[in-house]
Amino acid sequence: MTGLDHVDTDRLRDWLSEVRRGRTTAALMLAVAYDKGIGPGELAAWYGRSTESVEETIAAIDSPGHVAEIARLEGVDVEAVDVPFAELSERPVTEAASVIRDHAD
Repeated sequence: MTGLDHVDTDRLRDWLSEVRRGRTTAALMLAVAYDKGIGPGELAAWYGRSTESVEETIAAIDSPGHVAEIARLEGVDVEAVDVPFAELSERPVTEAASVIRDHAD
């Protein structure tokens, strides 16, 4: 893993002000730090997690399905709601975040 392939770092930074849960913030911060050159091993040490866990988190955020992953982290049962998460990745972050908040528990 080197750098993010699917999501722009600036977009992830925009998500930071829109999410409400600490674990979502942590996942976004891991991905941003990774994109800036901090390796998974060092990030694992910073956050007290395994390297594998950090790599899995980064891969989930740096994916075409990143909005669904953010929704899941925010408490949305993504399998139970009829929301086109893939389409939300093309919408402004504030709009996508509003949809997620409407479905979060």
